[in-house]
Amino acid sequence: MAATQRALGNRCVRLIVATSALLLLSTASNAEAPRSPSIGGELLADFKYFVDNVQLDLQDIVTSPLYIASENSVFRSPRFYLTLAGVGALWGGSYALDQTLRSHLHNMSSADADLLQNISYGSVCGGTALLYAYGLYSDDAQTRQDVLTGAEGAGVATLLTIGIKAAFGRLRPFQDNHSHTAWFRGGSSFVSGDVTPLFGLAAGISEAFHNEWYVAAPAYSLALLDGFGRMGHDKHWFSDVVGAGLLGWGTAELFFYLHRQHANQPSRWRIFPLEVAPSAVGRRNEVPPLGFAVAYDW
Repeated sequence: MAATQRALGNRCVRLIVATSALLLLSTASNAEAPRSPSIGGELLADFKYFVDNVQLDLQDIVTSPLYIASENSVFRSPRFYLTLAGVGALWGGSYALDQTLRSHLHNMSSADADLLQNISYGSVCGGTALLYAYGLYSDDAQTRQDVLTGAEGAGVATLLTIGIKAAFGRLRPFQDNHSHTAWFRGGSSFVSGDVTPLFGLAAGISEAFHNEWYVAAPAYSLALLDGFGRMGHDKHWFSDVVGAGLLGWGTAELFFYLHRQHANQPSRWRIFPLEVAPSAVGRRNEVPPLGFAVAYDW
């Protein structure tokens, strides 16, 4: 009964956080600001941006195998292999620490574990909502687009966790005598579906501030708190948490890269075509000067 009540309380807190975020956005959209265009126009522009980029993302991902050998392929970039090596080393280190960290965290009380998760959800989701609201108020389209891209990464990464869990079938720590080598056993420990979206949202917050360390460090640290809470419930290994963080971050970063490419390709077909700014002459309705001139060289 006590466990059921705690779970219910945890769901209520998350519901309150989500509701508060929606109320915040609603308040921001109704607030008067001494600027133009209107909030409605900004929301419509964001909708078009999101729809167009999701369409182009899908096209890029589906056709990517056709360009593996191209001159501009990511597989020809040394940076790609350095990043891949760094990610592999980070996850391998976390795998080596599975038992050590579990021995320190799995005896955490349920109340403390829930508190860590609620702080993580509340801060990252609330920060995302606040940042988007600020973008609306200040007419900062780039900030809003970074938040939307991070949210897209969070959503897609969350869907990917379903397939990853089914493919690896890792048992949770409280199962199979607490062995962290129980792979392909029909479990659902790897990767954490709770942690994954938080890292995608944290990537959006960090990107909006040009990935400055004083924003990136607290954003990702707060997202990681949810993983420690899950470990406190003995539901995940540390490598599950790190894998989820890398998945959420990596998916968001992929979309940031693709969206920058889309911005440099205005001629590509879109559901909502890009609006081309009128020329200076057309904007001012100026009449071209008339007359003649003579020029000569000595």
